[in-house]
Amino acid sequence: MTTVLLSGYYGFNNIGDEAVLGGILAGMRAELPEVMPVVLSGDPASTSALHGVEAIPRMQPHAIFHALRRADLLVSGGGSLVQDVTSVQSPLYYLGLLKLARWTGVLSMVLAQGVGPLRRPWVRRLTQQVFNGVRAITVRDAGSAALLQEIAVTRPPVEVTADPSFLLQPDHSSRVDDWWTQRIPRGR
Repeated sequence: MTTVLLSGYYGFNNIGDEAVLGGILAGMRAELPEVMPVVLSGDPASTSALHGVEAIPRMQPHAIFHALRRADLLVSGGGSLVQDVTSVQSPLYYLGLLKLARWTGVLSMVLAQGVGPLRRPWVRRLTQQVFNGVRAITVRDAGSAALLQEIAVTRPPVEVTADPSFLLQPDHSSRVDDWWTQRIPRGR
């Protein structure tokens, strides 16, 4: 069985990022049902319950390394993961995972990301170096594609694609309502 390790801002109760993960998983389940997804998460129990996947702690190096050793592909997916306006921690974390995948011989790809802004020259150089070493890159907007072209990301070619959340089908069960009720009290 093929194992795909998914990395993004998952498990932090951010509905946009959870929708991105849900869309990625929906697409995988529809097109590649034989693939086993494993998700790096800030809250593995919540991610497992919400998405029905195996999830591991995203900040435990031993768990990440073990997951990479059994993975066939690392997908760095969705959101604006590689940007340095809020801090340098985000690009260092996500670029570090891609670099670790390469060092361990695991194929990697960037999926439907919004890239930038990248204000620090050294973060731009690191992004160029790491992204030029992945198998495929898709971004969710023309501005991200232009930024990658500007910093000389040339291999593989960058493609603009839709946000994975568009792959979601409406959930008419009580599951979504229950999720909202737990997080946002009604009656205010």
